[in-house]
Amino acid sequence: MSLYPTQEWLEEYGRRLDENAALDDVAAGWGVGFDGGILLVITDVPVEETTLGDLPPAALGDIPEDIRAGVANVTLAEAPTKFGERLRPSLPAVVQDLLYQVETYVDDGTVYAYVGLESGRCTGVELLESPDDRETGFAVRATCREWQRLVDGRPALSALLGGDLRIEGNPARIAQYATVFHLLADVAAEVETTHLFPRSPDPPAERLLDEALRGPIRVQQAMQRNAMRSARLFGFR
Repeated sequence: MSLYPTQEWLEEYGRRLDENAALDDVAAGWGVGFDGGILLVITDVPVEETTLGDLPPAALGDIPEDIRAGVANVTLAEAPTKFGERLRPSLPAVVQDLLYQVETYVDDGTVYAYVGLESGRCTGVELLESPDDRETGFAVRATCREWQRLVDGRPALSALLGGDLRIEGNPARIAQYATVFHLLADVAAEVETTHLFPRSPDPPAERLLDEALRGPIRVQQAMQRNAMRSARLFGFR
């Protein structure tokens, strides 16, 4: 399983996007004549509140239990300094990589990830040190907690209706390719994931709304996919 949110998770996500047949259909024409790059913005990443003791076992590799106990109260924000350059080479590779990603890619509690998308193909993914490192036509913004829920299968439409997810970019393109954004969330839920940060339970009312929307969303996605296939068949795309 991949730790979310990390570069390894993002690479697996990109691979699954590239292999997704439904995305090939509904994203036909996406990024042709316009910038289809998407910036994923993960805000309120709790590195200041999360301690090493809160992390899942997979994040700490083979660090002996006695050493884990000694650093359990060190926050993830403090860890890169706590384990300075002299100590890091002695740590398991997974821990070294995690510390590097925390100090490199968490910018004031926010993580920025780039997803290149063109006509259903994922052209590349990467974590960014700054949102200005890549030109993108669209941005999808939510808190870390909300991204966790989407990765665990919450429909993007539920998050949009609840004001928990924002999509920024050309409004006409967003409306035209609404199913693309829903599929981006669906594919994220296919990645085998271990959350780096503890995840709080969903409110019961929101769980009910999510379940109520799943069926209509699937129908709408299937209809749009068939419509796009027909359009290509008759030479409209």
